[in-house]
Amino acid sequence: MSIQLRDGLANQSLDRVLEDLLVRFVVNVPEEDLSSIERVFFQVEEAQWFYSDFIHQICPDFPPMKMKSFSAKVLEKCPLIWKWGDPDDALSRFGKYKSTIPVRGVALMNKDLSKVVLVKGTESNTWSFPRGKISKGESDIDCAVREVEEETGFNCRDLINENEVLERTIRGKNYKIYLVRNVPEDYNFEPQARFEIAG
Repeated sequence: MSIQLRDGLANQSLDRVLEDLLVRFVVNVPEEDLSSIERVFFQVEEAQWFYSDFIHQICPDFPPMKMKSFSAKVLEKCPLIWKWGDPDDALSRFGKYKSTIPVRGVALMNKDLSKVVLVKGTESNTWSFPRGKISKGESDIDCAVREVEEETGFNCRDLINENEVLERTIRGKNYKIYLVRNVPEDYNFEPQARFEIAG
């Protein structure tokens, strides 16, 4: 895929690449996915992740762009999808909304409970259990298993028990961390998500 993507990007301008991402991730989604500020920004965020994870890595001459600058460029190219006033204010509202989305994760422990798996994010630079925000329509267990697999490569579905869980609400955000034992110490933990986990 990287070779095809690199070849396809070889003679394209940044404007053309952004237009392609706009069409792929925002314009051609179901109408309900463009029905609110939050839904539009989730689509733009998907496009920004693709840009950062693939396009910028393959074509480093294109500038790195965080969500604020990326969303401004994308929305500028397609004002027809936007009807909520100043996009900068909307990005702030989106950030506040995201900060309330429940988080699900797993404490992966060895047999005698003497070791636990922690991961370090590339942006926060802090260590934590593998975890992440729950997606629309996703169950707590499915979210926890997905996040662990994305961040460590380990599939804990056969070991997880929905009754062995710690739950806390901190500053309005609900966290559930499932306790999973008997994780093999010799497993080669390897992040599957690109550029999300540093170690």
